[in-house]
Amino acid sequence: MKCARPLCGLNRPLDRKLAGWMIAAGLLFLLPYLVCGPHPRLETFSFAVDTAAAGGHTVVTLLRNGPQPIVAKIAPDAGANLFSLEFAGVQLLESPAALDSFDGSSRGVPVLYPTPCRVPEGRFTFAGREFNFVRNRDGNHIHGLVRDVPWQWERPSADSSGVRLHTWIDFAPGTDRYRQFGIDHRLELEYVVDREGVRIEYRVANRDSTSLPFGLGFHAYWNYPGDRREVWLTVPADRRMLMEDLIPTGGLAPVAGTQYDLTSPVRVANLAVDDVWYGLTPASPAVVEWRDSGVRLTLAASREFGHLIVYDLPQNDFFCVENLTASPDAHNLYAKGFEKESGLIVVPPGGESRGWVRYGLVTIEN
Repeated sequence: MKCARPLCGLNRPLDRKLAGWMIAAGLLFLLPYLVCGPHPRLETFSFAVDTAAAGGHTVVTLLRNGPQPIVAKIAPDAGANLFSLEFAGVQLLESPAALDSFDGSSRGVPVLYPTPCRVPEGRFTFAGREFNFVRNRDGNHIHGLVRDVPWQWERPSADSSGVRLHTWIDFAPGTDRYRQFGIDHRLELEYVVDREGVRIEYRVANRDSTSLPFGLGFHAYWNYPGDRREVWLTVPADRRMLMEDLIPTGGLAPVAGTQYDLTSPVRVANLAVDDVWYGLTPASPAVVEWRDSGVRLTLAASREFGHLIVYDLPQNDFFCVENLTASPDAHNLYAKGFEKESGLIVVPPGGESRGWVRYGLVTIEN
């Protein structure tokens, strides 16, 4: 009886060679996916713009489509806040409960500029000039001047390498932020979703005739999508900043042998901290693992981001891991002679500063 199956007759040398070539070609196509994750050809990038979201907000959504999708949502008119980040179906950020009352100041990733965190009484000096920021918490100023105001933006663009949104805010004469921080300049952020995750690139351009001292931070509120006991954190920094009433003194202390030693993975649920780690480098980023959800986040950053805040309390339904270029109260620390410890960046007239933070995202075995 003759076999009706087409491949049963592959007993001739030419047929066997052809079948071998077909199998080899298939394996070559699948190998990058099996070894490195999703094949680049299986991923595409796109965006959506909703100009009539709840609360009158505009929401820009950047998408990576494919086996491990990313959905990143930014509200330009609420401090250019990256307020939602989903990876492979897991919501990683503690997002606002509703957009109706959302102003960008809390939840998501508020942008802290030009003074990350606290400034005592909202007052600091630089080069003999005194600045006074509004006191917005307990008689102090906290978190800067751009997190809860509208930013400018332009239509996103997408290609085979990723999708990006360009946003900016000006400190120009006639604005309230210029009245408090009277140096003419522009802060730009570009949000990029690509094959590695989410990248936030900054550019500060000084248009003034005087030097521009600033700090920048991304106050990320991370979520507990599952069992909080299965969220692990690593911070490869061997020192932390000494503080009094959450204001750095300028002193540094080793973390080895203390509760602040996070150089090996620790359960976030076991922490009760609101502290600044010092001396992070691009080669040694912080890492968060949601082990029960099968997600690893790497908080890589350029050399400008040498400070990292971890804020976690047992009663909170979120935890914060924040990349910063400068410490809290950086301007006053700088004026006291702690220039390196402060991390304050000083841009000369007509100059600029650039850097980046990357939220690298991969799946892990759970």
